[in-house]
Amino acid sequence: MNRLLIILLLGVFLNSCSTKRRSDEQTVVYFDKEIPESMPLVFGKGIVSVEGRFDMGFSLSADGKSMAFGVAHESNADETCIYLMNYLNGQWTSPDKSFMPDNINTFFPMFSPSGDEFYFAKAVGDSETDLWLAKYIGNKVIAPQPLDSVINSTAREAGHSKSNNGLFYFTSNRDDQNQCCGDIYYTQLTSKGHSQIQKSTILSSEADEESLFLSPDENYIIIQAWKYDSESKHDLYISYRTKEGLWTAPKRLNSLINSKEIEQRPFVSADNRLLFFSRMSITRKNEQDVYDSDIYWVSTKSVFAPYAYNPIVDFSIVDNEEFELNLPKDIFKDIDDEKLSFRLTLENDSSIPDWMEFDDRELILRGKWITKNTLTFRLTASDPAGNSGDFIFTLESKSTD
Repeated sequence: MNRLLIILLLGVFLNSCSTKRRSDEQTVVYFDKEIPESMPLVFGKGIVSVEGRFDMGFSLSADGKSMAFGVAHESNADETCIYLMNYLNGQWTSPDKSFMPDNINTFFPMFSPSGDEFYFAKAVGDSETDLWLAKYIGNKVIAPQPLDSVINSTAREAGHSKSNNGLFYFTSNRDDQNQCCGDIYYTQLTSKGHSQIQKSTILSSEADEESLFLSPDENYIIIQAWKYDSESKHDLYISYRTKEGLWTAPKRLNSLINSKEIEQRPFVSADNRLLFFSRMSITRKNEQDVYDSDIYWVSTKSVFAPYAYNPIVDFSIVDNEEFELNLPKDIFKDIDDEKLSFRLTLENDSSIPDWMEFDDRELILRGKWITKNTLTFRLTASDPAGNSGDFIFTLESKSTD
């Protein structure tokens, strides 16, 4: 075989491999062609979210080609189960509940980030809801088993999420005497078991924390909580992890996502672009309360905001001397935007004194300190979508006398 023919055949082979690879990596198309930008919309109307049916709890596999969602039935436990759909040959299969054995009284589906595990909650007999784990192979759930009795207490365990590093967060009512209000717990899962279970005090409150989503890289968590701090009921809150590994105080998501209804069961796609959640409404018909729940989705452009990631300002200023304060380049972080703009004011939003200036690109504050007063500043970071976050810090001078 001559050299030219070998080169031509090699080119054909590489082109066929490239074509196959592009085909294998086809973009997953969901039921609605356009992603809702800021106003959440019902997801998969008539397929995933069916009018008059109680649809709640949603999860996507890491590759986006498998989705699982829960359906609850108040009067027939056999109809409370999890459905699975798979993206095959450019279209979604019909909802199927036979993918998992004993798929009765099951809730809260959650694919692990690795894609080979499937977590869910299940109620057996008169027991409270426990957390279960199964292998997920070939679009099937295999050998589901409850997690051990240290994680599954005699109370109700519900919302759950696992990170790439095996950090496992879940909600539980174990510390509540009336079994009405859940808190957030975590443990490190390994092949040899898990570490001691701990309660997250910063993420838990006197309110009811009932479900959650932990990002695979552990840099944010979205929590469902009933905090009574608005006209709404259960709302979704977000907390970010700082450079020191601490969680920020949970902040309520905007009022387009959090309506006056009940928002719960958050889930974010692996690319951080889509937020899914359940919204439950209560209406009056024929003098009776009618409950309905659908799954909604929305772009995360209005979800992630800049937050104080490395908020450390340790600087000494001397009276009547020139100073230059270099703020950390990573003082702020944003999950989905790297380009942030900055503005520095005094805490009350008034302008900084004219004897100092702020370089908003290099994050440098410089000038000559000519006051005996302590000054408190507000540094605001904004992303291209219009979301913003603040960091408050104080500076005072030291006398040379």
